[in-house]
Amino acid sequence: MISVEGLTVEFAAKPLFENVNYVINPHDRIALVGKNGAGKSTMLKLLCGLQKPSSGTVSIPNECKIGYLPQVMKLQDNTSVREETRKAFSESVMLKAKLDKMQRELAERTDYESEGYTKLVDNFTQEHERYIMLGGENYEAEMERTLSGLGFSRADLERPTKEFSGGWRMRIELAKILLKKPDVLLLDEPTNHLDIESIQWLEQFLATSSSAVVLVSHDRAFIN
Repeated sequence: MISVEGLTVEFAAKPLFENVNYVINPHDRIALVGKNGAGKSTMLKLLCGLQKPSSGTVSIPNECKIGYLPQVMKLQDNTSVREETRKAFSESVMLKAKLDKMQRELAERTDYESEGYTKLVDNFTQEHERYIMLGGENYEAEMERTLSGLGFSRADLERPTKEFSGGWRMRIELAKILLKKPDVLLLDEPTNHLDIESIQWLEQFLATSSSAVVLVSHDRAFIN
C-alpha cells in the first residue's frame, strides 16, 4: 500500500537515518520506538508528505487515505466540540444539506408528471443512496460514541473547544481522525494526555480497526 525505498534524511549534513526500506500493507500494526531525536516523528511526517527526504521515495497510491495525528495541533476556538468533530463527516454533512433542499423542492412542486419533477426524484434517490452508503444516517451516534470513549460527557459536546486544555483538544482531533476511517493511521504519541479508561478504549478501537496503524509511543503496554 505504501512503499518506502532508499529513504535518507539529513540535518546539518548529518544523517538522521539512511537508506530505509519498508512497506506498509493493509491492516499492518507498526510501532516506531527509539530514543528522543531518533527521527520517529520525522518518519510520520515523511509518510504523510509534510516533510521531504534528503533522498529516496515514499510511494502512496492516489486512492490511499491517510489520517495523521501530530503531537502539536491547532483547532478553531469558535466551534463547539460537536461542530468541530462533525468536520470528520464533511461529505455526509454537505450531502444532507443537499438532500434537505431537494426534499423541500419536491414538497413545493405540483408538476408531478413533468420531466423536471421525475428527474428531481431520480436525483434525490441517487443522492440518498450515496448518503446511506456513507453512513450518513448514523454519523451523529458514531461521533458521540467515539467522543464518549475518549472521555467527553454529553454536556461537553456543546461546549466551545477553547474551554478545553491542549490535551483535551488533542482528543477532539484524535476523534476526527478515527471517525474518517483512513486506510492508514499515523499516530504520534496518541496516549499523551489520555487517562487509563480512554487508553483502554483506544486500544480496543485500534485492535478492531480495518486501518493500517503506524504509531509512535513510549507506552510499551499500549504498544503490546
